[in-house]
Amino acid sequence: MAAMCRAAARQLVDRAVGSRAAHTSAGSKKIVGVFYQAGEYADKNPNFVGCVEGALGIRDWLESKGHHYIVTDDKEGLNSELEKHIEDMHVLITTPFHPAYVTAERIKKAKNLELLLTAGIGSDHIDLPAAAAAGLTVAEVTGSNTVSVAEDELMRILILLRNFLPGYQQVVKGEWNVAGIAHRAYDLEGKTVGTVGAGRIGRLLLQRLKPFNCNLLYHDRLQINPELEKEIGAKFEEDLDAMLPKCDVIVINTPLTEKTRFLFITLGSFPLSSSNIQFSKFCLVLSSEACSTKKRLQR
Repeated sequence: MAAMCRAAARQLVDRAVGSRAAHTSAGSKKIVGVFYQAGEYADKNPNFVGCVEGALGIRDWLESKGHHYIVTDDKEGLNSELEKHIEDMHVLITTPFHPAYVTAERIKKAKNLELLLTAGIGSDHIDLPAAAAAGLTVAEVTGSNTVSVAEDELMRILILLRNFLPGYQQVVKGEWNVAGIAHRAYDLEGKTVGTVGAGRIGRLLLQRLKPFNCNLLYHDRLQINPELEKEIGAKFEEDLDAMLPKCDVIVINTPLTEKTRFLFITLGSFPLSSSNIQFSKFCLVLSSEACSTKKRLQR
């Protein structure tokens, strides 16, 4: 993921500062990166570049081209380091886990701004209508986190089914109540796992679940290529409302849109007591109402 973000960032920044002169004259550009501080952990992994110390691994490259590269973690408020550079920066790079919020007010101040780049996935920290009105390029590194998210989903499925967290908490407290954990601990083998959405992440998850001998179902607007579907051993379910009651585990792999925001609140036939619900980074239940529904489903 780090290498992909670094390579994509170089390509996008090079395109912006090298060929776009709509807002400014060619030459040296000011590029601001907003990342979190890694502190003592910065030197422990040479690929740990998405932090202030690592500077996304592009400092030498940018400075060799004559550009001015400023990196900070200070992004909030009128007295922040980021705010000092808003008016004359050409490129702003940020990450999903320490985002610099780009409001309409900031865009209005940024007279030289050309590119807003997320070194990862997601642009919900940017006022997109304001960016579009200003003619800015908004970009992210599509696909950079697909493997990470699919593996994280598999991990959480196992954690939920094995009732791992309550068991861990028991051990930390010095307790040993086997029945208290075992009565809700299950094998993944033989369970029916359904993914709502079978794009890049959904397909990778299904492929990783195959060795566990699960019954694999998926719902999507489009059916997977028949050869890949056969290879994975997954069955397409056109009717989402009919698929859900069949599942022991449901993974939500859809983007958050106005059409999906309240999807699981409106599915009246969903079995509230029989399923283990686990949510990916692209979880569609982000509102307070939906989160309360999530808790109810996990009882």
